[in-house]
Amino acid sequence: MKLNDSKKIIYIPTKKHVLLFIIAFIGAILFFFEHFAETPISISDVKVSKNFNQEKSEVGYLGPGFTLRNLKGNYESLENYRGQVVILNFWATWCAPCRVEMPSFEKLYRRYRSEGVTVLAVTLDKNAGPKIKSFVDEYGLTFPILLDKKGEVERLYPSMTIPFTYVINHEGRVVARVDGAKNWESKETFDAIEYLLEASQ
Repeated sequence: MKLNDSKKIIYIPTKKHVLLFIIAFIGAILFFFEHFAETPISISDVKVSKNFNQEKSEVGYLGPGFTLRNLKGNYESLENYRGQVVILNFWATWCAPCRVEMPSFEKLYRRYRSEGVTVLAVTLDKNAGPKIKSFVDEYGLTFPILLDKKGEVERLYPSMTIPFTYVINHEGRVVARVDGAKNWESKETFDAIEYLLEASQ
C-alpha cells in the first residue's frame, strides 16, 4: 500500500509539470503570433524629434560604426551604406521567430533596394558557417549576411531579445528599434520606408 502511494506521489508532480509546460508553450506561441501581427514601424515611429551627434544604439543617435565579413569573406562596413536607409537586423539560425521574419525582409529588400534601402542581417551564430549558408539558401536571401563571430557588433547594439532590428536613416542615425519578429510587409511599414526615402532626397 505504501509502495502504491509513493508511486502516486512521484507520478502526480510529473503530470503537473507536463501540464504546466504545455500551458506555457501554448501561451508562448500565442504571444509570439500576436506580437508578430503587430506593425513594426509607422511614419510616427521614424520621426525623430531630437538628434545627437554621438554614436549610440538609441533612437536619435548616430548608429555605432562597424565592419564585418560577409558570407563571401569580404568586409562590409555600415559606413558603406551612408546615404541609404538601413534595416539592421540581428538573428540566428536556431531562432524560430527569425525563420518567420526573414521572408518579409527579403520582400522588403527586393521592393526598395533600387531606391536606396538595404537590409544588413548580422548573424549571432558562432562558428556555424555551413548552417548559415544552408539557412540563406533555404530562404533565398539576397541581402548581405554579416558574420559577427566575436560578438563585437552585438555588444554595440545590445538586446535582451532575438531577433531585434534597428532602422537607420540616410544620415546614419537610428530612427527606430524593433524587438522581436514582426511583419515587414505591412502598408504602415512601406509608408515609413517611403517617408525615410523622401527625407533623404
